[in-house]
Amino acid sequence: MAAPLRSTALDAIRRGPSSERDVVVTGLGKHFGAVQVLHDVSFTLRDGEFLTLLGPSGSGKTTSLGVIAGFVEPDQGDVQVAGKSILALPPRERNLGIVFQNYALFPHLTVTENVEFGLRMRKVPAAQRSVRSKRMLERVGLAEFAGRTPAQLSGGQQQRVALARALIIDPTALLLDEPLGALDRRLRQQVELELKAIQRETGVAVLHVTHDQEEAMVMSDRLAVMRAGRIEQIDTPTNVYKYPSTRFVADFLGEANLLEVLVEQCDGLLARVTYADGSSGSVHVAAARGAGAGRQGTVCIRPERLRLASASDSRGNAIEGTLTSCLHLGALFRCTVKALGQELVVTLADQAETVLPECGAQVWLTWGALDAQLLADEP
Repeated sequence: MAAPLRSTALDAIRRGPSSERDVVVTGLGKHFGAVQVLHDVSFTLRDGEFLTLLGPSGSGKTTSLGVIAGFVEPDQGDVQVAGKSILALPPRERNLGIVFQNYALFPHLTVTENVEFGLRMRKVPAAQRSVRSKRMLERVGLAEFAGRTPAQLSGGQQQRVALARALIIDPTALLLDEPLGALDRRLRQQVELELKAIQRETGVAVLHVTHDQEEAMVMSDRLAVMRAGRIEQIDTPTNVYKYPSTRFVADFLGEANLLEVLVEQCDGLLARVTYADGSSGSVHVAAARGAGAGRQGTVCIRPERLRLASASDSRGNAIEGTLTSCLHLGALFRCTVKALGQELVVTLADQAETVLPECGAQVWLTWGALDAQLLADEP
């Protein structure tokens, strides 16, 4: 691949000080009639990073992107680049590349003509357009398809044409609105890797909107989980998955065992809790920021963090229960254990030494204190 045009996503995250190409979103609010769809949405898209807005339908992610792109006028808040507001600028003057789910390619134009369209609108001379479009088509692996029309391309190829058209103008940032939603699963996984590789090569900042959790985890440097027009948590995918801050984030991203507890003590790092039904003694868990003592709470334990043990091996944090099922899924086993009045899920790697009890056997579920998270109160 060619040398990066600008700092890579990793450099951007390590950078610290803000860049003139950062897109700073502050306090966005928006009503559609009587419904408030954005509530004080604030974040910074750093130069060179891949940031995903992740959430269910109606969470406000597409509206947030629309405000940044210039398609939606906010009721309050601001969007700034290089310290200057861009809200008064029409979409075509914001220097933002946009790729939609349907790609919005011109069916009567060739691949080259589609890619050059933004340069043509900017009055770039034909000779420069030709050089830049050839270079961009080589970058996205479509040089041999330059003379074809969109109808002569596959879905993945059309997606790359749309990406090339957005990137050729050297945008401050690239906005992706569910760009892979129209592709089948196998092709989507392939294009995910291609898109991430192109983003790393060019160094362009990307704001990506999706409801697909796997897509967000694979492609993002950071992700912002949204619910009901608010950002619930923004962090690296690993941190959001391992250390969810609220019950919604824990339940939405991946699979989670959620236990109702009474919080005895919380010092900001570790908490001591008892189960709400009083069925077991005190256990220690990690505490999310904002979690408090003296109230009811929720503990999240991911299935892969739980271990099966016999009663004689149990120590520290442990729950006694009954093994109710165990499915072999190739690389792992997915087991369910009835405990604390609910079904808890355990995933175990399929290794040569793995020996599982019979269904119906009494077992113990154990975990380390840092493998479970006391969640913050819901906003």
